[in-house]
Amino acid sequence: MVENARRTGTYLRERLTALRARHELVAEVRGAGLFIGVELRRGGSAAAGETTKLVNAMRRRHVLISTAGPGANVLKIRPPLTFGMEHGDLLVEALDQALKENSID
Repeated sequence: MVENARRTGTYLRERLTALRARHELVAEVRGAGLFIGVELRRGGSAAAGETTKLVNAMRRRHVLISTAGPGANVLKIRPPLTFGMEHGDLLVEALDQALKENSID
């Protein structure tokens, strides 16, 4: 499980980082293992409102994430240790669609 968390977490962070090229709202991706944060910023400022909208859009897609950080602008992703790369693909695709479809970006 520890090796899966390392390998899958690295893969997921790489996929989430790639979203930065398509969505200017995605400012930074950081984390260790399967504990990942995606910081959202608009014009250098914390994008708390957009972050809340995105969490709700993800919930409607059956993906549960939450917010974190002093500006409430970090998507907190903490999947179970059994989370695999195929689940990471689903999460990233849902996030990409939520950013596009909700005019959040």
